[in-house]
Amino acid sequence: MQINQLKDLYIRNKINNEKLDFAIDLLEEYEAAINCSIDEASIESLDQFIAQMVENKEMSIESIVVLMRYYRMIKRNDLFIQLTKYTGGLGVIESILERLDKIVDNEKSKAIISQVKIPELGTHPSEFPAFTKSFVELLEKSLDPRTLKRVLAGNHHQIPETVFLEERTYYENALTLDQYLKELHDRKVQILEKHLQDGTVWFEQNITQEVVDFVRSNQEVLSAVRKGDTLYITKIPYDVEAFLKAETKVEKAYHACHCPFAKESIGKSDVQISDVWCNCSAGFTKFPFDVLFNKELKATVLENAIHGDLLCRFSISLEGIDFKK
Repeated sequence: MQINQLKDLYIRNKINNEKLDFAIDLLEEYEAAINCSIDEASIESLDQFIAQMVENKEMSIESIVVLMRYYRMIKRNDLFIQLTKYTGGLGVIESILERLDKIVDNEKSKAIISQVKIPELGTHPSEFPAFTKSFVELLEKSLDPRTLKRVLAGNHHQIPETVFLEERTYYENALTLDQYLKELHDRKVQILEKHLQDGTVWFEQNITQEVVDFVRSNQEVLSAVRKGDTLYITKIPYDVEAFLKAETKVEKAYHACHCPFAKESIGKSDVQISDVWCNCSAGFTKFPFDVLFNKELKATVLENAIHGDLLCRFSISLEGIDFKK
């Protein structure tokens, strides 16, 4: 364990001594649990330690943050990415239930919410699909299709609008929406190229030249293409590097899927999740454009990895939007 480098990181980022002490204690416990240096840990040993923390009632968001911070620091990108599988769904189910409560009548929302037991932090990703299947079946049984899609297609990762407000300036400076979308894609490619040069992770992604080339080749990825009054967006695979290397359709679909609640169901016949669930991903995908046009837009799932498509693809309606042509 690289304690001196960790101390320097905490000092440099002005993180207090109490949190540093907590981090050192946790990492020493981790090292003792796996009986080797945590720098050399495997994904399996990391999972085992997290399971141990859950069993001992020691799991917390701060614990996950410490582990993610450490593995980002030493550039163990594989373990950092594994940890994102535990955190990618944080707050999502709670947000869906909160939106449900706002959209349907109080009595019905209470009846639904009372039947939902949200998986605790540290639950292994392989356990999520069974929960998701029963959760979606409950929603399908309780809501009409239109209401269900509306409930799911919200900003359930609770991303602040401020994250995307700068895009309004880029759009205002563009002559047309099409020009803005092209320039947005160019900017995203430049960001990936910077991560490639620095050898750093971009969100959950390990960036290689092949990843950059994949994104560069399709403007729908990390931007959109307009056709008439509709935007078309292809979601970047969760792990582009693995997606490009995958030899089977099932493997490609698995590496394309971002959803921690559904991903582990791909290629397995015992848990089939309704594709209506992917309206949650549609809500995430359209949110930057909700902010751009200051209106909640309608998105449609065109392709989805959990039911065998190679990639996830969505359309966003601009009907009624006075955009630059």
